[in-house]
Amino acid sequence: MRLFFYLLCGLIGFRSNAYANLRGDQLIDQYLARSARHDAVLSVRVDYQEPKEEPVRLEFTWMRQVKPDVTSHLLRIEAPGSEKGKLLLVHEKADGVTDYFAYRPKSTLKRKVRISGTRNYQYKGLSISVQEIIGGELLKYNHQFNGIETLNGLACYVVENQLRAEFKNDSNYPRLRIYLREDSGMPLRAELFGKSDRFKMIYFEEVQKIKGIWTITRARIEDPKKQAELIVTLKEAHYNPDLADYWFTEEYLNSSQ
Repeated sequence: MRLFFYLLCGLIGFRSNAYANLRGDQLIDQYLARSARHDAVLSVRVDYQEPKEEPVRLEFTWMRQVKPDVTSHLLRIEAPGSEKGKLLLVHEKADGVTDYFAYRPKSTLKRKVRISGTRNYQYKGLSISVQEIIGGELLKYNHQFNGIETLNGLACYVVENQLRAEFKNDSNYPRLRIYLREDSGMPLRAELFGKSDRFKMIYFEEVQKIKGIWTITRARIEDPKKQAELIVTLKEAHYNPDLADYWFTEEYLNSSQ
């Protein structure tokens, strides 16, 4: 569920690693500013299929609140019925540190704290990292511009993203490669490399402006090892809504019914 790949919010922080360079930072910063650094309420559908397995469909509401020092994400599962009501709260800080909290209404333990287990969402045969759901956690990476390539007849900036040393245990993907269109700055393709150099391919099949904000409305993720395919579809998008600060707190999770 690499949902809305790399729609991360927040300021690009200082990069101390040799992999970082100014042009790479500028390209990622431009991409985020044009798309992800906006308060939003998004309605999303995810369809997952792998050979000989029953298809899986999830639907969820994603609320995003952007502030100078932290970007908060609240995800609420809407379907299927067995998952309805589950909540995931993520706080992404400007220095790359991320806090995760989960609420599961059918669990005997409803109060959650920051634990590594909440970094993955599992349902039937589908296992999705939080990083994939909310958009890459790009603040954990250094960014390096690596030239221009042509994909599908479109000129693209190639940006290599290397996981910063202090976050080596916080991501399944120590390296990312993103192809950003030269004409719009939006992603056309991304490659996620795992710790064994295994990778997933992400194709951004539909990108459009909604109320003047670039928005990924359909993305397809391929996992060659599993021969699996995941399609993320944006059903609705509402930008700059009135979002209460309280919704993005642990107290709200604990009070949810």
